[in-house]
Amino acid sequence: MNTNAMPAEAISIYNRALEKTNRGDLPTAISEYQKAIKMYPYFIEAYNNMGEIYSIMGKSELAITTYNKALDIEKNFRVLLNLGVEYYNSGNYNAALTYFLDSIKQKPDFLEGNYYTGLSFYNLKMFDKAENYLRIVISADRKHIKANYMLSHIYYERKEYSRVIECLDAIWDIADDKSFINRYYGFCCFHVGRYNDAVKYLKEAVSMHPEYDKFKLYLEGLTYENKIKEIGDVDAAIRVLEDLMMKNSLHLKDVTRLSMLYVFKGESRKAEEIVTEYKKHMLSQKK
Repeated sequence: MNTNAMPAEAISIYNRALEKTNRGDLPTAISEYQKAIKMYPYFIEAYNNMGEIYSIMGKSELAITTYNKALDIEKNFRVLLNLGVEYYNSGNYNAALTYFLDSIKQKPDFLEGNYYTGLSFYNLKMFDKAENYLRIVISADRKHIKANYMLSHIYYERKEYSRVIECLDAIWDIADDKSFINRYYGFCCFHVGRYNDAVKYLKEAVSMHPEYDKFKLYLEGLTYENKIKEIGDVDAAIRVLEDLMMKNSLHLKDVTRLSMLYVFKGESRKAEEIVTEYKKHMLSQKK
């Protein structure tokens, strides 16, 4: 806040309004902010704080009007964010996005602006763009809980399970919802073939969500030792199938089996790659 041109009395009234807000006396705080603005009509901070109070009181239209009065004075990145939040909370993500993007145009390293921009793109199902802005947030604050949660959702839907685990690792020690963390950890470990870890992490989730118990029991039968008994030497089976692959002698059932063996070994990327390459090969054969 630039106080050089402000009357001292306006600053004093503004500070009284802050005290009233902190004590929960919101109507009096609004009255004080209005006095400060009357004394100094360019008091952006007073307009912004008054808009926040209207928002808290559920008076969204008054909040929007007040924020716009502040923006008539100057494009302030915090006011732009707050105005965007009003539209975001009403479900108007496109309108909200306009203000969030404008806020980070004013201040590119504004974390809240980048976070809400990512959140808006996520709700608009533009997940690649959402990821870009959320990654800006965690590059500045690796333990940003909400950004890591949102990224973990995006990566889980893409089946990028290792990246989900990376996000969850960053917030493991500070997250309140340990059930959420354990649940996602458990399912990700399952998808990358770490069955014992999947069982371990799902145990706590089961205590909160009994519906996962059957899945946990199923996983307990997928330990490495049990699988070895079922299919024999996994590494040897992989070597045989890889030899066939080098000779271009793999059939669909062989590709499927090799893919599943890779998953069992925790090499999910290899599993995806071999299926993708086989599909490309089959398409080229048809041309």
